[in-house]
Formats: sequence, C-alpha cells, structure tokens
Amino acid sequence: MRRKRGKAAQRKHDRKVASIAKKYERKGWKVRADLPRYQKPKPIGKSRRIPDVVATRAGTRHIVEVETKGTIESHKGQRSAFRRSAAQRKRTRYREEVTR
Repeated sequence: MRRKRGKAAQRKHDRKVASIAKKYERKGWKVRADLPRYQKPKPIGKSRRIPDVVATRAGTRHIVEVETKGTIESHKGQRSAFRRSAAQRKRTRYREEVTR
C-alpha cells in the first residue's frame, strides 16, 4: 500500500521538487515536473507511475524522484520501476532525493 504524506511533509516534498526543477531549468534543460505550474511527466512502467521530475537536454534524460521520511519505505516499488526504466534506455539516468 502506498502511504500518503501529511500536509507538512507534502509541502516539504513539493519545495524540494520545485528546487530540483528550477536547477535543471537554469542549466538549460527542458523540465517536466509533478507540480501545478509544470507540464506533468509521462507515466513510467506497467504501474504507470509519474516521477517527480523528468529533465531532457541534447538526447539525455534525467528522472528524479523525491521521497520524504514517511514514504521512503512504502514507495520502493515505484522507485524500482523508475530505476528499471532508466537502465533500459540509453542516455537516461535515475536518481533519488530524500527530504530532510
């Protein structure tokens, strides 16, 4: 079962996602993020999970997933799907971030 975040944890999560998205934008990457002002990333894997950030530039793609302390255990399957997807594609990297 996927665990939901509380309001405070969700705000912290969203701030981290926004920070990562902005860093990629400043470096000239095209960014999709699972946040209101961004175009949403396309779903990945059989479970059709949506990553927090997908950044692309010059044929390279980065997938980034942000977790909070409360979801790090319950979202293992989702992160595995993102990791597998990145491993199967050339010039694609996956990384995870955990909010503090």
